[in-house]
Amino acid sequence: MFGGGQVHDAAVADELVEAIGGCTVIGDRGYDGTEFRRTLEGNNNTPVIPGRRNRKEEIAYDQEEYKKRGKRERIFGKITENRRLTVRYEKSDINFLGFIFIAFIKILLY
Repeated sequence: MFGGGQVHDAAVADELVEAIGGCTVIGDRGYDGTEFRRTLEGNNNTPVIPGRRNRKEEIAYDQEEYKKRGKRERIFGKITENRRLTVRYEKSDINFLGFIFIAFIKILLY
């Protein structure tokens, strides 16, 4: 089980990504940690996480891929402006996916 609202995501990040494999995982500096990086690499993932400013050794990461993170977060922010999606009134997956498509169409039209 994951932490409550008072627990930072980085504290339970290992649990959140344990089922993900073969992907590029993008995170901000708050997720920088040696153990978390080892967990990601152990599952055949590529971490794209810049090192914290106080880190002793420099961390190499794909800076071009990291720049795309802001665009992705803005899209998710626009999608969650629709309360129906944030609260997930639609319980069936197909209906929920339909409302996600409608949200994307709304974003593209504005």
